[in-house]
Amino acid sequence: MTPRPLAEWPGAEIAEGVAFQGDGSVTLEASAQTGLPVLAFWRPVLHDEDSRYPVAGRMDCRIAASEGPFDAADFDPKARHEAVAEARREEGFIDMERLASGNDTVKQLDVIGRRNAPRSYYVLSYIMARDGNRLVDVRRNCTFTFGSAASKPDVLPYVNRYTKITFAFAEQDT
Repeated sequence: MTPRPLAEWPGAEIAEGVAFQGDGSVTLEASAQTGLPVLAFWRPVLHDEDSRYPVAGRMDCRIAASEGPFDAADFDPKARHEAVAEARREEGFIDMERLASGNDTVKQLDVIGRRNAPRSYYVLSYIMARDGNRLVDVRRNCTFTFGSAASKPDVLPYVNRYTKITFAFAEQDT
């Protein structure tokens, strides 16, 4: 299944110069803590699409951003995840894989895992971008629920296929 063109996807600005778009239902909420928008996104997906027996499921995401002054020590998505990893384990989240990428402007850590009760898989993304003296910290948390016939689906490609975060800063386009 080929997603429709990105230009047709609904979306919203989640921080100055940072936009989220998704090929599915996007709703906007206001964060009581930061005043910045929190987006909720969902879409139906088929897990194991290449198999003879696709399994219907659902992808639910929440996306939020915060802004602050740039500090090199804070520009570390791995440290941000380590700060909450133990509390997440106690809540039943089982991290299975971590994928890191980035450069001097944008860094990203995708944490892929599962949860047994309720049975689901997740992709928790820490995306940090430097805009001059400003640090934009984006969290994208996507959960996948599906029938019991799907086992060990590869969920990160669904996040990358159906969601997009765009940075359009004055000094650079990333």
